[in-house]
Amino acid sequence: MSIEKQATFYLRNVCDYDASIPSGIQLTDTDIEGFAQFSSLLRGLYGDWRAFETSTVPSQPTKIGIMTDDLENYHNLTDTLAFLYAIAVTGELRDDAAAPFLRVEKAALKTAYKKSAALPLSMLEAHGFSFTYFKRDKATADYKACDAFHAAYEKGDWLIASIALLARRLTDMEKNKDLPPQVAFMLADYHFILTGRVNQHPGQKSIVNTLGPIGGLWEALVPIMQQEAGLDAYISLNPYVFPNRTITFKQGKKTVCKFGMSVDCLDVRLPLSPEAAKALILKRAGLPESVNRNIDAFGCVNCGKCAGQSNIEMIAGVPLCRLPYSNFLTEDSRCLRFIVTNQQEVAVISDIILHAL
Repeated sequence: MSIEKQATFYLRNVCDYDASIPSGIQLTDTDIEGFAQFSSLLRGLYGDWRAFETSTVPSQPTKIGIMTDDLENYHNLTDTLAFLYAIAVTGELRDDAAAPFLRVEKAALKTAYKKSAALPLSMLEAHGFSFTYFKRDKATADYKACDAFHAAYEKGDWLIASIALLARRLTDMEKNKDLPPQVAFMLADYHFILTGRVNQHPGQKSIVNTLGPIGGLWEALVPIMQQEAGLDAYISLNPYVFPNRTITFKQGKKTVCKFGMSVDCLDVRLPLSPEAAKALILKRAGLPESVNRNIDAFGCVNCGKCAGQSNIEMIAGVPLCRLPYSNFLTEDSRCLRFIVTNQQEVAVISDIILHAL
């Protein structure tokens, strides 16, 4: 195992500034140039994921499903971004020199970042940052000996001022449980940072990028779900350990289906009404194998709402529950759950959504 998939998820979800994003502030050309430099920096860090794989702990399973060495390497990566965010949040922008820099008081930094700074400093230096250390305003050798330091960026003149602007926006923002400020920063989520709202458009570039070679299948599904079926999309992001997105489509308050997205992977959970399930059973000969495997799993889930399986009806040899579903347990009696890999599966999902709601 490795941290490649985590880093790839972050890499594919790094955003670019778009002038169509509504903003309450007047952005200058140098602000926008700094945003481009920041997005490029993030992509460089995530693309360099092998450099974070420095763990020497014994490789053993953890309770959360990741090996101990991979977990430490993952933290090497995320701690580096957390350290950069802490610099941007606690640093004082100085732009009266030849190039802008952030003056960071070590005591203030430690209130925002409490872990070791050794690896983050070395990784940021490898990607264009330079650090100058001071003790009582006199130059000193390294971070350990300093009480303050200056952080500059040598690959672009405007990144420092732009990350200071982004950090200021995030710290001034009301807390939003849907997207923590540090996560918005590590993905350069300009839409969230500038509007204070999570981008809920299911066809956004970050989502299509995440899916990689199957992104086209998702692009085919989105207009069917929204324009043709009239469903509303709600997007949630899990950025931790095994990063992924979940997109829930609803009709009013009713959840119709859910899609999960991770690197190169799209999965669906689509519970069926008794009528839709029956129609699917009767035409199963022409359905993809993934759908037929789900039909084979139809049947009683022992929900306790009937005696002796009295609500089970045999349809072409398949036990079909006639009760309306009300929760995950009863949904499982008639539910499509599979990884979407081809256009035939997209056609089945689309047909159900359009004709069986």
